[in-house]
Amino acid sequence: MIRWIRGFCYLTWIETKLFAREWMAIFFTFVFWPMMLLMIGAIAQNDPSLVEGRFGLIDLLVPAFIGIGIMNNGLFTIGGLLASYRERGILRRFEATPLRPAIVLAALVLVAYAMTLVSTALIIGISKLFFNLRLSGQLTELWLAFTLGALALFSLGFLVGSLFQTSRVTYAVSSTLFFSMIPFAIIPLGGTLFDPDLVPPVMQAIAHVVPLSYVVELIHDVWVGQQLTANWLSAGILIGMFGVFTALSARMFRWE
Repeated sequence: MIRWIRGFCYLTWIETKLFAREWMAIFFTFVFWPMMLLMIGAIAQNDPSLVEGRFGLIDLLVPAFIGIGIMNNGLFTIGGLLASYRERGILRRFEATPLRPAIVLAALVLVAYAMTLVSTALIIGISKLFFNLRLSGQLTELWLAFTLGALALFSLGFLVGSLFQTSRVTYAVSSTLFFSMIPFAIIPLGGTLFDPDLVPPVMQAIAHVVPLSYVVELIHDVWVGQQLTANWLSAGILIGMFGVFTALSARMFRWE
């Protein structure tokens, strides 16, 4: 047990240093999405009269950006990195150590979770500084909603990284999933940001099976002041997705 804990701590430290050295990971985690939010805010501002005088555009878009940031690190930092390690034979070297797939997964998830949490805090801080961001929910419940979303989307990324043998295919699949799911970060905002009837029925139906839509919906509901337990359906679905994706990942995981 002590040997596993030491291995986990060392692997987590190494993954943290490797993440810090990867400029693309740093850019898309800490620069790109805050920059996009600043551009949108500079154009549209954050007029609180948008919804019953309580929330503006940025107030409602921040939960969507948080969800997209979680999905970005789930599919690319976890899924893509896992496939890259397998292709370069790094996972095969892990197989010769006392480490188990669960330990490798835990180290990758912990680093990705910490970086995504810092990115979320950065988005909230920038929005508060420049656009007077309004948050009606409790920070503790917001963190719980964030964590449930991270568990679901990170396990999806690990599943993608476990299914495909090469990093080229994995990144292609991850990119396809990422960009195809981005529109579903906006659909849960229907009723507050826009008229939900404007969304085609087909898109509404697809949203019911897209993990990102449930992540954004849960974060958004907490953001505007609802209790986390009020949206037990989205929370339960995310927990179920986490269980299914994790079970499939454990079954499909290969060292080489």
